[in-house]
Amino acid sequence: MEFMEVIRSRRSVRKYLQEQIPRERIEEILSLALDNTPSAGNRQPWMVYVTDDMEIKKALVRCAYGQKFIGEAAWVAVVCALPAESAGRYGERGATLYAIQDTASLITHIMLIARNFGYDTCWVGAFNEDEAKKVLKLPPDQRPVAIIPIGVGGEKPTKPPRKRKEDVLKFL
Repeated sequence: MEFMEVIRSRRSVRKYLQEQIPRERIEEILSLALDNTPSAGNRQPWMVYVTDDMEIKKALVRCAYGQKFIGEAAWVAVVCALPAESAGRYGERGATLYAIQDTASLITHIMLIARNFGYDTCWVGAFNEDEAKKVLKLPPDQRPVAIIPIGVGGEKPTKPPRKRKEDVLKFL
C-alpha cells in the first residue's frame, strides 16, 4: 500500500472478521516496528506480548471492561513500557515520560505497519492495568500501556471529525 494511503486509511476498528493471519505475518509486522521505532537514547524501553490464544484474549477482554472486539481479532498485542530502562539513563523524566513516549511511538508504528499489510487495529487504553499484569504474568517493572487487536476489519469506519487546524497548530 502506498504510504499516504496507509496514513489516510488507518482507523480504529472495533469489529473483526473471523479470518486468521499467519504468525509469520504478525512476526514481520512486529519485527519491522521493533527494528525501526525511535526511542530516547535508543533505550527501547518496551516489551510486546502477542497472542492468538482465545482464553488469553477473553481474559484481556475482561481486563478491558468487556470490549468484546478485542477477542474477535486474530491477534492481540499488549505493549508494555519498561520505565527502568529509560530511568537508567534519564532518571525520573526517563521513567515517567520518555518510556511512555517511546512506547507510544512503537504502538503507532505497529498500527501503521499492520495497516500497510491490509490489517486493522485499535489502540485500546481503557483497561485495568493490574488485571492485565496478572493475566500476562508480568514482572512488576513492566507497565502495560495499550492493548492492540490486529485483524481483518469487519467494518469501515468513516473518518471522525477533526479539530480545525487553526485551533491546534501555531507557527511561531
